[in-house]
Amino acid sequence: MKTINHCFIIIALLSIIACNKSPNKNFNIKITKTESGYFYDIYKKNKIIIHQPNIPAAIGDQQFKDSIQCKKIAQLVVKKLEHKIFPTITIEELKANNVQFRY
Repeated sequence: MKTINHCFIIIALLSIIACNKSPNKNFNIKITKTESGYFYDIYKKNKIIIHQPNIPAAIGDQQFKDSIQCKKIAQLVVKKLEHKIFPTITIEELKANNVQFRY
């Protein structure tokens, strides 16, 4: 009976640890300046997984006005990826992060 109780406790502890596992921190951001603005790339384990040459959700081929705005949105995308949320960006998120764009 003690063996069964010990096994149950071990399984319960492993389940708790697995559920509280910290998000994967293997993402890197690269901001690139072009003639017309900035864009970002996101890498996971040194492999490019997102190439974002324009402002997501914005009309047309608009690029970020500065590296700060670009980095804010790239960090938001990484945060979503780390929490296993599909990394789409909305107009509301752009506005909330003070990104300058036409819509």
